[in-house]
Amino acid sequence: MAYFFFGAELNSLTILQMISVFFGTVMAAPLMVSKKPNKRIIGYLAMTIGCIAAILVQVSAGLYIFILANLYWVLNSVIAIRKNSKLKK
Repeated sequence: MAYFFFGAELNSLTILQMISVFFGTVMAAPLMVSKKPNKRIIGYLAMTIGCIAAILVQVSAGLYIFILANLYWVLNSVIAIRKNSKLKK
């Protein structure tokens, strides 16, 4: 067994949680508030990746209501990507 920090076991769910936090928050937040449409699109894509990783963790934990919340953020990201791609043209 591999251990990460604070005694948490480093398995696929832990890795998915770290991906979710990194892409969904750390990487996405500063990019989504950028003035450049290209950076905003990358931020929304990062948030989508983070939400999908969170959905996978929530499915395995049986947290089905939270899946709906993440699907809402994925939908909002897709809409924002479409709007920003139109601004880019």
